[in-house]
Amino acid sequence: MNMWSRKKDTKKRRNLLVKRACESLAMLEASYEIAFVLSKKHKPFSDGEDIVKPCLQKFAKCVGDKSIERKVNEIALSKQTITRRIEELSRDESEQMKDRVYSCYFISLAQDESADMCDVAQLSNFIRGIDDNFNIFEELIGFESLHGKTRGSDIFEKVKSFLENQQLDFGKLLSVCTDGAPSMIDRVAGTVAMLERFLRRSLLKYHCIIHQGSLCGKSLTLQHVMIPVVKCVNRIRARGLNRREFREYRELLVMEYGDLIIHCEVRWLSRGQVLSRFWQMKNIVHDFLKEKGELPEENVLLCDEQWMFDLAFLVDI
Repeated sequence: MNMWSRKKDTKKRRNLLVKRACESLAMLEASYEIAFVLSKKHKPFSDGEDIVKPCLQKFAKCVGDKSIERKVNEIALSKQTITRRIEELSRDESEQMKDRVYSCYFISLAQDESADMCDVAQLSNFIRGIDDNFNIFEELIGFESLHGKTRGSDIFEKVKSFLENQQLDFGKLLSVCTDGAPSMIDRVAGTVAMLERFLRRSLLKYHCIIHQGSLCGKSLTLQHVMIPVVKCVNRIRARGLNRREFREYRELLVMEYGDLIIHCEVRWLSRGQVLSRFWQMKNIVHDFLKEKGELPEENVLLCDEQWMFDLAFLVDI
């Protein structure tokens, strides 16, 4: 073999190695992307090997491309691999968050303390920051469990230790948003008051807008609107025959909206969805109840102009 043939053979082998390395990186990237989708959709990690990979193999077989089939088989999607991928993605996201916070001039915190399904108090911490390019970001940076008491001092100690663990600069903290609980906003023993004494300066204090909406909703005197709406919805949704007939009646009129949404008394914010859907379907609800001869008093309200004004106002807020 002459010198020229050796050089040509060496170059060919080098190109082959580069191609194989690129393919391996592509398979590794595909594994991370699939792991990210599974975690984002809250799917079991075993779905990667049990569902995703067989689907890709079926696709490669239908296409009839052996190279695609070989590449699919090289993608690592076992349960253990997906778990490692998601852990690495989580660590990388945490590092990116620290870098973004470090580059910010000012940061603000939003905190909410509520109990989970096991009656364990969970303190959620959100952070918002702005950098020198006026790029604003807002992220959930973590939860802290409160297994004992939930006094202002207990929450403050959790917040303080959490910020120190995240290596956040206290000097950049400008404002705090809370849920308005006494343990948060008390002038002496509240979390915010203790945080101000620890920083030896005042902070901008805000009340969470979601809790503001809930408080405003409880103070409104529009029960004469909400009660008839709930009665109409429950009369249609809670009875199987009425719901089936209403669905057929809706399809007969070629309605573009879905079914009525039943009201959950536990969560006030569910009223917004109930009222919005009821407003969209108010005419068909009126016709259906009139034809069935049910709830005559509530059905009359659907023709009352002043009551409809109140309903529109409640839907809007």
